[in-house]
Amino acid sequence: MNIDLAIERLKDRDEEAFEYIYNETKDAVYAMILSIIRDRFLAEDVMQDTYMKALQSIYQFEKGKSFKNWILSIARNQAIDYYRKRKNLDLVDITENEFIFPHQNPRTSLQLEMDELLDILTIEERQIVTLKIVDNMKHKDIAKLLNKKAGTVMWIYNQAIKKMQKKGGVK
Repeated sequence: MNIDLAIERLKDRDEEAFEYIYNETKDAVYAMILSIIRDRFLAEDVMQDTYMKALQSIYQFEKGKSFKNWILSIARNQAIDYYRKRKNLDLVDITENEFIFPHQNPRTSLQLEMDELLDILTIEERQIVTLKIVDNMKHKDIAKLLNKKAGTVMWIYNQAIKKMQKKGGVK
């Protein structure tokens, strides 16, 4: 199955088509959302909302355009909306309160180290780095998605990597 056929079948609510599209896009969608809201559990909720929104809006997708960029735009908007709503709430972070919620968020030292490195980046830098590293997107595709020039995306990516190298002591 290819993406164009899957999109057409998805319009008829074909579950196999949805599964194909989900498997083709899930890593990039998750990376986009996580780069904005920075919480693995909440990212999964926003990811579900993203796919629900995509299903509701599938008829608005313009044939010939990049489906991946379309769904990543939805993910980005959903994450930003969620971030704005959540920003004013005083939530308990279970990763910082392990004594209250023991063993509910088992994370490896590598995940913790990576989170520390990503925390020093701006939202825009995190988006670019995670899309490049997690989904192996090309700079030009990231640029299209974020409405930036490819050169700007490359520059931001390189600056973010340098920041993380400096923080992590990596050469």
